[in-house]
Amino acid sequence: MKFSEIAVRLAVTPFGAALDRWCVRFFGESPVSWVFAKSEGVDYNPPILLTSRGRKTGQPRTVVLPHFDAGPGAIAVVGSRGGMPVDPHWARNLKASPQATIWIDRRAVEVDVRLVEGEARGPLWESITQRSPVYLTYQERARAHREIPV
Repeated sequence: MKFSEIAVRLAVTPFGAALDRWCVRFFGESPVSWVFAKSEGVDYNPPILLTSRGRKTGQPRTVVLPHFDAGPGAIAVVGSRGGMPVDPHWARNLKASPQATIWIDRRAVEVDVRLVEGEARGPLWESITQRSPVYLTYQERARAHREIPV
């Protein structure tokens, strides 16, 4: 079994996810994201921690996500979920309550979130997919069910 396969298997366990979140918070780096980037042949992009409120429970929910420059004072995250038919939980949480906290550069920042749609989405999506072409594969998988949110 390859190291990347072991890392991914570890990452999907509660311990692995907690360890990855801890690494992002204290070191600003994600071992899981690094392994994924290398296995996909894309550049590693230091991730953020995104904490949103659960839409059903109201409890804080934190995930590690790659982020992309979206212009002055803005970043973008992609709700790909590997091209599955439904949006990831964190994206659905943000649609229900668009306030969140991100950890970026080892500090917490309160943010207001908006879904990028229409004409504004095209150039941003192109920029993201040039840097990480795997999102084109995910969008193709999801095409019959949804447009991947940015």
